[in-house]
Amino acid sequence: MDGEVAVRGDEYERVVYAGSGLEELGRGATGPTILELLESWWAQAVADPRVGEPSAASLATYDDATDLPDNRILLIKDFDAHGLRFFTNRDSAKGRQLAATPNAALVMLWHPMFRQVRFRGHVEQTDPAEDLEYWSSRPHASQVASWSSRQSAPVDRREDVTAGFESAEARFLDVDVPLPETWGGYRLRPVEVEFWVGMPARLHDRVLWRSTDGTPHPLDSPERWTLQRLQP
Repeated sequence: MDGEVAVRGDEYERVVYAGSGLEELGRGATGPTILELLESWWAQAVADPRVGEPSAASLATYDDATDLPDNRILLIKDFDAHGLRFFTNRDSAKGRQLAATPNAALVMLWHPMFRQVRFRGHVEQTDPAEDLEYWSSRPHASQVASWSSRQSAPVDRREDVTAGFESAEARFLDVDVPLPETWGGYRLRPVEVEFWVGMPARLHDRVLWRSTDGTPHPLDSPERWTLQRLQP
């Protein structure tokens, strides 16, 4: 068929994973907290020139309207002991899904380093002060785009998108762009965190922290989490 491209596993060289970073965990010695290890991996990813977008993450939600899971790549703003923050239009598909089912899974993948971190937990909206603080730090063009786009809504033509942006750009020319009522943040508060390292022969190294009672706890609290090494 014209335009069809077949991809077969024997037509390219498989990547040989050779990661590190979890060797000492689970051996009985006092180790880092979840937050300490996450901060260390994050700093290394930011410093690694091979990692083009270290804050990129895959967010999975549940769509009760279709009874199907949903997923997309977004950017993590930051994280602390209380969880990971991201911001979006709350009228978007993910915003509506989180309003109906405030649970999610999130994966941060740093493939050149053979590392990923997986999170599962509960999601809560950030408070208005947090929303305004981050909104005020965004570039003017990004603020304008948030006003012009009805995120996830159908549109007939790409030209309609650009026309909406140009209209909003003229509206907010040389003035501060106010925070839209529909725009704000979320905090994923994990109950499970798994650190994964790609290893040779696909014998990957995996460790899982799980909340002792199934509810979110601070990521710097060693008493509220159990640590378990997993099979590849």
